[in-house]
Amino acid sequence: MNLTKRISELMASLVTGIPEREFQIQLGFLASLLGEPFYLYGRSGSGKGLILERLVAAFKNAKALKIGSREQDMPDNLGSYDFIQFLAYDPRDEKTKDNAKIAMEDHGKASVIFSSEMRPEDALCRGEIIDAITLSIVLPENISASSLCELLKTQGDVTSTRVSPGLSVTAEEKAQWNEEIKKVVLSDDALKVIAGVVEICDENHIYVSVRKWISLANIMKAMAFFNGRTETRLEDTFFLGLPIWSRSVSNKIITEKYRQVVLKQLLKDVPEILEKPYDAENLMSRIQKLLRSSNNQYETKMFNDEPCVFYRITIAGETVPLYAPLRYIETEGDFFPYNELKHVEKRVRCNYHGTSNCTISVASSVKSTGIRTMVARNNTISPNEKYEDYGVLPTHILKENDPEIAERKKAELAEIRQEIQTVAEKETKTLQALKTVFANIKSSKEDLFCNKEFFTELQDQVTALFDSTKVVLGKIKEAHDLLASQGA
Repeated sequence: MNLTKRISELMASLVTGIPEREFQIQLGFLASLLGEPFYLYGRSGSGKGLILERLVAAFKNAKALKIGSREQDMPDNLGSYDFIQFLAYDPRDEKTKDNAKIAMEDHGKASVIFSSEMRPEDALCRGEIIDAITLSIVLPENISASSLCELLKTQGDVTSTRVSPGLSVTAEEKAQWNEEIKKVVLSDDALKVIAGVVEICDENHIYVSVRKWISLANIMKAMAFFNGRTETRLEDTFFLGLPIWSRSVSNKIITEKYRQVVLKQLLKDVPEILEKPYDAENLMSRIQKLLRSSNNQYETKMFNDEPCVFYRITIAGETVPLYAPLRYIETEGDFFPYNELKHVEKRVRCNYHGTSNCTISVASSVKSTGIRTMVARNNTISPNEKYEDYGVLPTHILKENDPEIAERKKAELAEIRQEIQTVAEKETKTLQALKTVFANIKSSKEDLFCNKEFFTELQDQVTALFDSTKVVLGKIKEAHDLLASQGA
């Protein structure tokens, strides 16, 4: 049996009967193997005690020192223990607080574990050891209905800890593996992700010690080692996106922004995919306007840095100016014109209906007050606002079939054809890159110590980007076919 299979079976033994806590147990195992101190947090009945017992059982003939809530003196030979466990850790008790500090200073190679119902930030800050803890492992408060029903159906004794002697880790193996783990190389992907998280911490004044970063990097290396790799991968950093950072503010900031860091690194070959997507709808709109519009020249005024058709309308006895951008003339969609303050006037709705005549509707709420009153100046409308027809106003044509306009439209169509070709090539390349990215991350789904929840979330994000890119390509093809059908 190779090492990966052995550790995989060991993990299966440790998580049996403790549903939906698999990754937390795996993380606890790695921290225990590396001798990294951690904090196990969960409400009463969440499985803390059971997990602690199973972590000890994972190591052959492991000797555990348990420190309870009552006053208890620390033995002198702490280095002779493999585990030092603070059960129901409460630093409000001065004796317990002092014992914790002693353990953190003199534990040698023993794994120090604090378990408690107190939130990590409260307990570790009060105990003055928060920066010495490598990570906090937070247990869910409950389990899903399906997992609970499955657990009840088996009716096994979940309190029993059964680890096959052939699977448990000896002290010699632990020492040997720790030396091998140190030789694992941190990949460029992992280093870029770490650097990204460091930037997040710097920007938000979050303190993470160098010692802690070394410890977290060793956990990544251990994940790679037990998967038979000599170099880490991006997936080995996924646990950084969990609330392991002990402080609630740090957890919130890092876990939210970590996803952006990972996605950016995952899509490093197509970084533009994370920018604003190409507006294929706008492309179709521009093509349809060029194909359907006339070559007429209209009377306009420059307003708000663009040519506009000028109208005056009277509402509640007052005459107000409106400016309809020329780009909407002979189009089909509703739009809001500019008012005299150069703001989009949401209380007036316009539509040319494919002609040069503008149909104007006015919001019912200002029909009797006008749009210049102090109340109406907010230029806001309710989601259920109703509009009443005002009238149809013509646009003055200066020249029909203007050859200059015809030539300009011809040039614009040529530019659009080139745009279609350029965008189609770019989006096709992006689609192929996303296929490769998806295949790469899919191949690591069954890796040992893979954070399945985060993995699925990341996979879904890539799938969504792939689907949206396909939609854009479909629209681009539709635009190409439309031009071809019109001989443009």
